[in-house]
Amino acid sequence: MKIRPEIRFNEFTEEIPLVPMAELGNFIGGGTPDKEVQGYWEGDIPWISSSDIEADNVDSINVSRHITEQALKESATKLIPANSLLFVSRVGVGKLAVNKTALCTSQDFTNFTPTDMAPRYVAYFFQKNRNLLNRYSQGTSIKGLTSAEIKKIKITVPNPVEQQKIADFFTAVDKKISLLTEKHALLEKYKKGVVQKLFKQEIRFKDDSGSDFPSWQSLGFGEVFERITRKNKEDNQNVLTISAQVGLVNQEKYFNKSVSAKDLTGYYLLENGDFAYNKSYSKGYPMGAIKRLNNYDKGVVSTLYICFRVVGDQEPLFWEQFFEAGQLNREINKIAQEGARNHGLLNVSVTEFFNDIEVPVPSRAEQRKISDFLRVLDRKLDAVKQQIELTQTFKKGLLQQMFV
Repeated sequence: MKIRPEIRFNEFTEEIPLVPMAELGNFIGGGTPDKEVQGYWEGDIPWISSSDIEADNVDSINVSRHITEQALKESATKLIPANSLLFVSRVGVGKLAVNKTALCTSQDFTNFTPTDMAPRYVAYFFQKNRNLLNRYSQGTSIKGLTSAEIKKIKITVPNPVEQQKIADFFTAVDKKISLLTEKHALLEKYKKGVVQKLFKQEIRFKDDSGSDFPSWQSLGFGEVFERITRKNKEDNQNVLTISAQVGLVNQEKYFNKSVSAKDLTGYYLLENGDFAYNKSYSKGYPMGAIKRLNNYDKGVVSTLYICFRVVGDQEPLFWEQFFEAGQLNREINKIAQEGARNHGLLNVSVTEFFNDIEVPVPSRAEQRKISDFLRVLDRKLDAVKQQIELTQTFKKGLLQQMFV
């Protein structure tokens, strides 16, 4: 059987045959040397498990362990030649990578060394056709692939020149994604460092005349913010919940959870700019997340949240950055020690929150300077993130059209 992809480089016009993987190279399994034998793990031969491979990145091999020649001889693991395709065939089926140097793998891999095939072409074929691997995966508690199943899979095999050109093209796209991702990570690291210095007052701005701003004051939380206890009397159906990554979001839209309309009169009504604190701790937010309502004019939240707004001469955007940087964590931790935590919720009362917490407060003008500076960094981060997403979408679209 022969087929034609939807998009090809102009110089290639012939139909492309479908060939079983069994005819395209050799398959080698993996294994794990006995971890109780210390001498096995003191060598210089790279050895990887499925957790060392990242999804959607054919170059993602994070070698952290090495074995000896003795381990290689006395265990089921094998030395896999460079430029092989490493399929994760158990515990993470669908992840794959191409190794640039010889290495060994655990039994969670089925490794394929192609004969007269561009390995990265094969890798990108399976990035597009991951469903083929999932279709063949089997088992109950642990889904898995066998080499026998992979051998049955038929893939498109264009001539070697076209294979290499396709592989080089997608490698360049992946390189761009990798560089953008690295840029984003560096910007995040830079912002994190600057934020810490700003809130520790190790970096200070000047006012517009070049003079120093007044010293920061230490004020009680209840002096800077007022609690919101206004109940929903407007029949507002926009039920919000806190997403640690996104912020205050519509519960049904983001998490497919709805609340009966008759129950919403007991919810707090928030307006744009108001804050809500979720006492549930999670990854990245060990003391719970505080988020500001930005995406909607109004919405309602559960009374389990502590809700509040700024009062007086305060800059809401400054405090949003302050909370997001985790600057309140130490204060919250003082009133919610580990032993007082219950079922994932920090045992923090409303009274303690407003009366026992103190915050450092700069002047409104300096607050605005800080928030404007950090907003510029956020815009740069958002712009790079958007570039990453657009490039990933571009790649996905071309994979669909250049591979069958």
